[in-house]
Amino acid sequence: MTSSTTTVRVRTGHGVGLLDPATYRRTLHLLADLPIGLVTFTVFTTLLSVSAVLAITLIGVPLLIGTLYTARLMGRMERARARALLGVGTPAPRPARPGWRGRLADAAGWRTLAYGLLLGPVGVLTATLTLTGWSTALGALSFPAYAWTLDDPALHLGTVTVSGLPADLGAVACGLVLIAVMPAVVRLLARLDAVLVRGLLR
Repeated sequence: MTSSTTTVRVRTGHGVGLLDPATYRRTLHLLADLPIGLVTFTVFTTLLSVSAVLAITLIGVPLLIGTLYTARLMGRMERARARALLGVGTPAPRPARPGWRGRLADAAGWRTLAYGLLLGPVGVLTATLTLTGWSTALGALSFPAYAWTLDDPALHLGTVTVSGLPADLGAVACGLVLIAVMPAVVRLLARLDAVLVRGLLR
């Protein structure tokens, strides 16, 4: 008898762009990728390295089994985070087979371990782009409010320098354009996270 694993998509957004609550849930998810990814990457890299070094001893195998078990726990939390913030629900994988051989051959554990390692570099990318995009948009929109505090409030566009009211209007216009496209950027980056969740946390 065969069974198949299905992925459940949970609908969570109503509205468009800045009016869509899902935009802000996705943003939170992407920003959280960085600290969570750094922790999982560091922890799993360390555990795998130590397990490899101790592979010739009796400690290496139990440590590797513990690493896979830790990865499964992390996967459970990440599935809950993806469901709450991305609206992507993935059923929990089958339990590992009993015995130390079955636990070492736990495909779901290895996939989740790979997710934890990949989340490090992916988190750096997604969180950096998300934070830079939103902060740049908000900074440009509020430029007229704080420009007078700057030593050089002019905008330097190559060899062209714009100051005064044109600089204020130009900054605000750029901010409006950027903040209008950020929901689409966030949605695209969130799809990358969703691909990782669907592909590895199953």
